[in-house]
Amino acid sequence: MLKKLVKFIENNYPDSNIDNYLDAKYIQLSNPQLKQIADALDSGKLQIKPASSCIAENFIFHFGDTVILVQKDNNIYHAEFAWETDFLAIHSTRNKGKGFYFIEFEFNDDYQVTLKETNKSLEDQIRNIEQDKELVDKTMLILKGFMSTISK
Repeated sequence: MLKKLVKFIENNYPDSNIDNYLDAKYIQLSNPQLKQIADALDSGKLQIKPASSCIAENFIFHFGDTVILVQKDNNIYHAEFAWETDFLAIHSTRNKGKGFYFIEFEFNDDYQVTLKETNKSLEDQIRNIEQDKELVDKTMLILKGFMSTISK
């Protein structure tokens, strides 16, 4: 999926942050691994640790149809959520196919999220801020668990 995402960004947003994706450590979790983290959180075996305890500072976290680029800058974490979805995607010509929906956000050491403006939206794309917030909130549960798992 990372190759598709990189190609999509190259084709649709050639002046964007493609090098950030290419330079980041890529981590993909399978469904059993995600379940293991969720079960550990539910049972209390895994405690959420501050984001600053995470040993990774520049990584791509991939699960299901979701990719999150996370980059630490001092005590703020910049994140770009990319969700693979069906919609009118722009390649060299317009065609219906898979594309990506992007949400930019930041979070602090306590995982408090702030949505940011994204420069990756397609022409005539309608953004729903409440829906974006819901997607990020659901994703943050998984991201917090993962970051706590690989914390020192």
